[in-house]
Amino acid sequence: MIQSICQRPRLGHRLAVFAFVICFQIASVFAVEMVTFKSSEDDLVNGIPKPVRTVKGRILVEAQDGGLMLQSDDGRIWMIQPEQIIKRESNEDAFEPISSDEMADRMREELPPGFAIYQTAHYIIAYNANEAYVKQVGLLFEQLHKGFYAYWRNQRWRLPEPEFPLVALVFADQGDFLKHATVEVGDTANVVIGYYHLSSNRMTTFNVPNLNRNVSTIIHEATHQLAYNCGLQTRFADNPMWVSEGLALFFEAPDYKSASKWRGVGRVNEVNLQRWKLFAPNRPADSLVTLISDDERFRDTDSATDAYAEGWALTYYLLKTHREEYVAYLKELSEGKPMRKKTPRDRVEMFERIFGKPIAELDKEFLLYMRRYLGS
Repeated sequence: MIQSICQRPRLGHRLAVFAFVICFQIASVFAVEMVTFKSSEDDLVNGIPKPVRTVKGRILVEAQDGGLMLQSDDGRIWMIQPEQIIKRESNEDAFEPISSDEMADRMREELPPGFAIYQTAHYIIAYNANEAYVKQVGLLFEQLHKGFYAYWRNQRWRLPEPEFPLVALVFADQGDFLKHATVEVGDTANVVIGYYHLSSNRMTTFNVPNLNRNVSTIIHEATHQLAYNCGLQTRFADNPMWVSEGLALFFEAPDYKSASKWRGVGRVNEVNLQRWKLFAPNRPADSLVTLISDDERFRDTDSATDAYAEGWALTYYLLKTHREEYVAYLKELSEGKPMRKKTPRDRVEMFERIFGKPIAELDKEFLLYMRRYLGS
């Protein structure tokens, strides 16, 4: 099972403990701020702790108690507690993201010796792995980028290019991967071979000797990265996990007959189809309601596999049979603001309003489709 980190970042506990007061404001995205703040012990540059940072960026959210959600010019989002702030200055300059070349230079400064940079048309890959493997990964990224944008254009949704350079880290082996990933995602690093990180905005993986095993993970996590950088989803807004994971699973399905092991979008995800078939006979009557209303099934180890399978199945069904409504649903979700969460009831009402029928009615149609067309 692929468990994405995109919805549950640990970030050395920095995000986990950052709680906004209920009354907060969405800050202007135009003014530039320079914020100097005390960092945490796991904030490293070139392998060395950086106890104090000065970050140039824009304030996305400012809490009533002075806490900040700050987005730097490389796309990273920093959660800064009021007691961490040392100095704060602002000006009226327009916020400007750094260029790809500037991002590459910044990565060279940030990472330990032994890392190199490989740039493709749309990606910056920092690596200490085998260069031939990194080029294969870069090819997959570019194939996904082309297929992703083509797919949504075909749905009459012209998504903008990412505002910030897309960055990936490829480590030589699992040992190097764990040293980096454990700081960001904790013990979860031991059970994944790649993840997209909401705060750093980077995708991270390592050189798995069997590329076939890694293809699904690379495409899955890179889909998350694209979705959060092209306007399809908003980072730290209310993004239901069935949507985020369902989309990534919809895009990831490998094609082992092709040279690159991935050839297109929307093929049946055989792994999750089989998981759905095991789940369907004992599926609770309220399964669709619990899937849509909150994300708890994805976070519970006993129910996560079934939740991922159902998230894929529902996404596949809706994109095959209710495509216009599904795109309208995504568009409304994409307008969500950071740190603003919907209640379970709000989630259900939004779903029923856009799809034009009660969930119970759509659930019957969904089950019939899965049995008739996918033999489940």
